[in-house]
Amino acid sequence: MDVLLLSKQKPTKNTMQNKIQVKQLQIRAFTMLESLLVLGIVSLLALGLSSSVQSTFAAVEEQIFFMEFEELYRETQKRSLASQQKINLIMEERSIGNGYQKLAIPKGIQLQSNQSITFDKAGGNSSLASVRFQTRKEVVRYQLYLGNGKIKRIQEAKN
Repeated sequence: MDVLLLSKQKPTKNTMQNKIQVKQLQIRAFTMLESLLVLGIVSLLALGLSSSVQSTFAAVEEQIFFMEFEELYRETQKRSLASQQKINLIMEERSIGNGYQKLAIPKGIQLQSNQSITFDKAGGNSSLASVRFQTRKEVVRYQLYLGNGKIKRIQEAKN
């Protein structure tokens, strides 16, 4: 859109500035529709990526929990041996603890039954019990061995 001068006067500085301002106003921008379209596409991409990131995060969180549980088991065993006292590892619905340390159970994992493992003065347990955890994909079972305090991790398909 050009500005026409209707008067016969020589162009002055003000009219030159007006022409420059008019040319600057003709800069094209994205329309509202184009902006919403780009926003929609970016939102769909972010939504698609977030579910895969969440499932990966949950899987990593599960693996970290099981490593921490095994470490807590060994630490409780060592503590009972070092102190020459019986120590209980108490497993409840949302936490596992031995009186000194406590481990929270993540939301994606469920302990199938509350129980307690007693470690004797020699660090061994007095039970052949198994500890079962239900995850989204599988059941993880820890089989306890009588006397020596060792455990074996067994992963089973979800029923």
